[in-house]
Amino acid sequence: MENENNLSPEKSLEIINEMISNTRASFKDASFYFLLWGWIIFAGGLGHYLLFKFSDCQYPYISWSVVLIGIIVSAVVGVIQGKRKKVISHFARIHIYVWYAFLACYFVLIFFMKSINYQITPLIFLFAANATFISGIVLKYKPIILGGIFIFVSSIVIFNLSYEMQLLAIPITMFIGYLIPGYYLKYKANS
Repeated sequence: MENENNLSPEKSLEIINEMISNTRASFKDASFYFLLWGWIIFAGGLGHYLLFKFSDCQYPYISWSVVLIGIIVSAVVGVIQGKRKKVISHFARIHIYVWYAFLACYFVLIFFMKSINYQITPLIFLFAANATFISGIVLKYKPIILGGIFIFVSSIVIFNLSYEMQLLAIPITMFIGYLIPGYYLKYKANS
């Protein structure tokens, strides 16, 4: 039996390569979700703003139906990724549960949004900022951490905006807080 303190150079290199490969896979998986949700929320927010501001549409919030697509795609890809992975690390498990907690908070807000006069945008961003920041910590990736901080600051600003300006702030926040870090993460996973 080989002593852990006396690894051969070949075994050390194999462990390092496996760690690099696992990190790239984690980055690739995370970038998919950040880009998927970044674009979905960007489109939902922009669509809602455009329908609200420039049309006679009676239900401008219909643009948020794209979220259902995101939920389905996320679930299918999550199942496929889960089957592909032989072992899920402790950090990956934390990462998954952080987003489950976000999803639970999201559904509670959706259910009770009438109680808070439908002003859920800053609260959703507050929860998203928390989950994004923790994801950045788990992934040890500064652009995601900064994205979480940006979303947190945006949520504070959004609390003080009119409804119309909140709708406009959604795509801006998603572009800077999710899409830019998501594309950096994708680039890092592929390099």
